[in-house]
Amino acid sequence: MNLEALYEEYIQAKSLIDKNESHHLVRKLVGKIASNFPKDNPHSLAWFTSALVHPDKKWFVVKLLEKVNPIPKALFDDLVLAALTEHDPSFNKWFIEPCVKSFGCEPVRSKIIAFASHPQVIENEGVNKVMYWVR
Repeated sequence: MNLEALYEEYIQAKSLIDKNESHHLVRKLVGKIASNFPKDNPHSLAWFTSALVHPDKKWFVVKLLEKVNPIPKALFDDLVLAALTEHDPSFNKWFIEPCVKSFGCEPVRSKIIAFASHPQVIENEGVNKVMYWVR
């Protein structure tokens, strides 16, 4: 699965003028990728890890993770860190909710605390913004 090409296809589908067509193409593409989501392929998981720090690709990743359960353990740390460094507290839930759903509240809280001293997390006040979503 060429994830970079699928990401480009996703971007093209999202940019269609006909929003109904765009919505259906995005749903079809996301469903196709989610049903073949790489749970243990190190190369593919590495693509997702790097995408989570990209300002645009991270939204493609969270769109896919809406359909994936459980999420691969290999993405846990990266998703929590992405949530903690997301500036908009309304959007950081898209990174945290799949983690809570797959691993539970206590492991997520522990990981948040482990990242609390990360410079980007401190600068963003990430812990305060994210703990709201861990119930």
